[in-house]
Amino acid sequence: MPTPREQLAGLLKQSRLDAGFESHGSLAKRLNVSRPVVSKAENPAQPAPSDALLATWAGATGVGLDTLTDLAQRCKSGTPEWFMPYRQAEAAATTIRSWAPMVVPGLAQCESYARAVLSAEPYSPDRLAELVAARIERQLVLSRAHLVAVLDSGVLRRSIGSAAIMAEQCDYLAGVAERPNVSVHVVPEGTNTGAWAALDIATRGTTATVCLTTALEDVTTSAPDQVDSAMQAFDRILGAALPRADSLDFIRTQEDQWKTQI
Repeated sequence: MPTPREQLAGLLKQSRLDAGFESHGSLAKRLNVSRPVVSKAENPAQPAPSDALLATWAGATGVGLDTLTDLAQRCKSGTPEWFMPYRQAEAAATTIRSWAPMVVPGLAQCESYARAVLSAEPYSPDRLAELVAARIERQLVLSRAHLVAVLDSGVLRRSIGSAAIMAEQCDYLAGVAERPNVSVHVVPEGTNTGAWAALDIATRGTTATVCLTTALEDVTTSAPDQVDSAMQAFDRILGAALPRADSLDFIRTQEDQWKTQI
């Protein structure tokens, strides 16, 4: 599925052509802007155009401004299209369950760690900044929702970015774990339960949405049978994890070990 930015670029180009502006230069002249402004607006690798440019573009081509601004806002949110259904469920959830076998859960990532994780993909600096900001903004849900986060012990032993970043992340995670509405548990070494994929479940009342993250495909669903399977899988993983206090001790120990490498 095309990203919001790709959809916006395609709509801008099509509306230009439909309005009879066969070149970037001809529309640029009508909008009283430079040609690169128009070409960048139609380039999905570039940041989304400003609201002012979208308004003049709509006026010149007849394309719906509401559609343009909606796509632009989705571009600027930093949230991938596939993740949007779960993101909306998470924002409204009262209880969130997260299993993280590879990296620290997004709701417990510090900014430097989030940037290091996301930097594995070839994002432009602007896009990377949007994604990091969106990930940190998601953590606002912890001001009211209860989080049960389970992570594999190897997550805190795996260097992401640098030793300094890992030490900062361990300290940040410990701070999150000490909140009264958060329970963080660590699955000890030698346990292979849940090694197949990352799992997140956002629940509000009787409604639950599952996000299953695998190496090949990310799946978001609210289908009852899938939700039941996810709940059962999460309970098995949680049952194999260390108690809350022991998990916090493990996190602090890993923080100290990373600090010796700085």
